[in-house]
Amino acid sequence: MKPVSIRATAAILIALPLLSCDQQARRPRPAPKNVIVVMVDTLRADHMSAYGYERETTPFIERFASQGFVFEHARSQASCTFPSVNSLLTSRNPAIFTRQEEGQLGIPDEYPSIAEVLKEHGYRTIAVSASPIVRASPSEFNPIGGFDRGYDTFVEDTLWLPGGQVNRAIARELDTLEEPFFLYAHYMDPHGPYRPPERYEKRFAGEYDGHEFIRRGNPVPIGEMLYKNGRHFDITDRDIQHLVDLYDDEIRYFDGVFRRLIKNLEDRDLLDNTLIIISSDHGEEFLEHGHIKHCRGVWDTVTRVPLIFRFPGVEGGQRFGSAVQNLDIVPTILDYLEIEPEGLNLEGTSLLPVLEGDGPSREFAFADQRAYRSADDGRFQLILNGENGVVTLYDLISDPLEQHDLFRSDHPELARLSDALNMWLTDTGQLMRFDEEIAAAKKKEEELRALGYLE
Repeated sequence: MKPVSIRATAAILIALPLLSCDQQARRPRPAPKNVIVVMVDTLRADHMSAYGYERETTPFIERFASQGFVFEHARSQASCTFPSVNSLLTSRNPAIFTRQEEGQLGIPDEYPSIAEVLKEHGYRTIAVSASPIVRASPSEFNPIGGFDRGYDTFVEDTLWLPGGQVNRAIARELDTLEEPFFLYAHYMDPHGPYRPPERYEKRFAGEYDGHEFIRRGNPVPIGEMLYKNGRHFDITDRDIQHLVDLYDDEIRYFDGVFRRLIKNLEDRDLLDNTLIIISSDHGEEFLEHGHIKHCRGVWDTVTRVPLIFRFPGVEGGQRFGSAVQNLDIVPTILDYLEIEPEGLNLEGTSLLPVLEGDGPSREFAFADQRAYRSADDGRFQLILNGENGVVTLYDLISDPLEQHDLFRSDHPELARLSDALNMWLTDTGQLMRFDEEIAAAKKKEEELRALGYLE
């Protein structure tokens, strides 16, 4: 089946054909499709073999992607779990979430999430989350919780557990879950510490005789050294490479976890009736820009994420180079299910026109973290540091790690990207109160630092 039929495969499930009463009695209306959003915390697209990485980190996801649609240049809207997940689940830009009162990290009542929308349309809604941020109840790093609105069930006893345990929790819920259902599955592999389960045979990390914390895959002491005037360590390229090796092993471990999730769906005869989306909230820095971990900027290392759709009954195998956003996930789901987004004020756009060959509905993608704002078109990324007014420009194709700043006043791409960034800042209400927006973002960052989530 060709991509042009993507909407049609959903439409036949939710619209009755024009038949006589007798025919309608003999042909009951089929059930709508299930929807699963697989959130893989801290997953860099450029460390996936499915995205061209030289190490075979995601062989199963590669096969899965060959049946679906892959976006090569998808961008998360922030480089921190909060507010990136809030933004993804509501299709609203992240600045609105950093304005929340102290302690509030969940989704505010005035912004409906995809779970609420689908629940109103007859879906059973469930979340299984290993995240210390995406919680229903308080945790060490989220003092209030607040992510459970719209869910019939929110499973959070998998906190920090590896993906295999998350799969088992999902399986228990599927035992009694009625269709149609929406499932949000939040895995913490490969978030630091980079430590695959002991029974997992490492493929990339070999012997290492350096710092004990690095041997254990813990980047936090480096962060404390960089940001908190902590104990000084001599960190070599070999030390960083060992962290990268362990990180890649975590990704390979998750690939097996995802394979077992798909096998479970197949065994339950659910796979052929389920839309599956793979994404991430952000990536990870390994000193490419002088930083470790995430939440510090908007470079590709921390905001270029995987985005893969598998539509049931639709032949896939296509890849797209247009600039897209995690904001586009919710509009795409609703468009596919033919649910009108009236009154939701979604800020993303459906990707079905791209998949159906009508071209991108938007030319640029945007990101927002602390004082940084960026616009990119899949080839060039313009980054503004709002604290010091410094602007940088990178060619993401020839310089994917963004090591060579191309900014100059006569660069042929500068005006186009600058206009796009200014228009976005205007449309999102940030331009008129830019200093206030930066102050609010910094305040939220300090809250997370006080909780111990950031160094």
